[in-house]
Amino acid sequence: MTSDPLSTFKSRISEVVDGMVLPPEQRVELRRRLEACFDDAGCAGAAECDGRIEALTARVRQAEEQLAQAQKMEAIGRLTGGIAHDFNNLLTGILGYSSLLKTFLPEHGKGFEAAAYIERSARRASELTRQLLAYSRREAPTFRPVDLRKVTGEAIEILSRTVNKDVEIHTDFHAPPEPVSGDAGSLVQALLNLGVNASDAMPRGGALTFSTSLFVSEGEVYLNDVLVPEGRYASICVSDSGSGIPEAIRDEIFAPFFTTKAPGEGTGLGLSTVYSCVRSHGGFIRLVSSVGVGTTFQILLPLMEESGGSPEPREPETVVPRGTETVLVVDDEEIPLNLLCDVLRSLGYTTLSASCGEEGIEILRFAPEKVDLVILDRIMPGMDGVETLARLRAIRPSLRTILCSGTSEGEETSPGTVPDGFDDFLQKPYERETLARVVRSVLDVKPSKY
Repeated sequence: MTSDPLSTFKSRISEVVDGMVLPPEQRVELRRRLEACFDDAGCAGAAECDGRIEALTARVRQAEEQLAQAQKMEAIGRLTGGIAHDFNNLLTGILGYSSLLKTFLPEHGKGFEAAAYIERSARRASELTRQLLAYSRREAPTFRPVDLRKVTGEAIEILSRTVNKDVEIHTDFHAPPEPVSGDAGSLVQALLNLGVNASDAMPRGGALTFSTSLFVSEGEVYLNDVLVPEGRYASICVSDSGSGIPEAIRDEIFAPFFTTKAPGEGTGLGLSTVYSCVRSHGGFIRLVSSVGVGTTFQILLPLMEESGGSPEPREPETVVPRGTETVLVVDDEEIPLNLLCDVLRSLGYTTLSASCGEEGIEILRFAPEKVDLVILDRIMPGMDGVETLARLRAIRPSLRTILCSGTSEGEETSPGTVPDGFDDFLQKPYERETLARVVRSVLDVKPSKY
């Protein structure tokens, strides 16, 4: 038998694997495993070669099916990004007006409490859209100091309402005082995925335990054959008393689309997402499992230095800054435009509103010295926020500006960063206190840093 069939299959494998929407390290691993079949086939006799080629053909077909699934997920991601952006605009009105409503109500009254519930619900929905945007690759994760005890507590709170009621959730927290640098939403989602998998492994109930502790590596520790560099780490363990994972499939569980569940009951992306999250945080993960006894996933995340700052988000300050300056607001969406003006007026500012970039330019041209600050939406039909800024600065170069956006397709702004040319960035949806502090911090700088 000639090597032509093998060469053809090898070429096809590279074509399929390279086209898969997977992290580079996972593509390399998938290609390595498939190409290992060629080495085995090369060593086999002619009688065995046909059978191995047939087996290899089946694996290539499986890879092609995974590619088709990945392309479907990419299409879903694009749709998700658009929906999340529109949802953010709606949440801007809900979150903003609920925080504004609280200022008109007695603090200990039922109305204030109801507004606070709306505000908290909108904040949770905002976090969900942020995760959707990150999933659809429309928004980069925001790394900041994270308190692991708080992150784990949020995951447990959600799981306690969603998993099998016969599953008992336990905690054993001995978290180190230092935070880790990470994206809180991504870490919560990773813990949720592990918790859901653990619950599924205990259909008749059992114990699900979350534990945290300090882990110190001297540079000689390996997790799943990966060397853990010297340093201090936070260790998070998620343990269950379920059925355990058979040794034969333990090397496959982090692969995308791998699942032991029945068709239609799982995507095979849960543990793959966990692995990608941990690695993107510079962390490590290992699996310890015994069939019939249970499974433990251990995650190690590098700790920040003590001087790394306080965990986010910080508690709101009691005094909300106010002002008397004039602010021009430019946004093509009616709800965000009215909200910004209403909140700013409640803080003492005078507002001017424009529903498009051209209208904002005409207002500034009419009275350039009377406008102290401009807040611009990023995406608007016709002239977007960046182009509008350039035209405004041509009229008044020292004009102070804030970019306001929900982050969507076509935007290059990562959350937490200030785009070039703007003095600050306001992420939709926002609360009254957040808007007040961003506006005051920009107005206190005279003139614009640009």
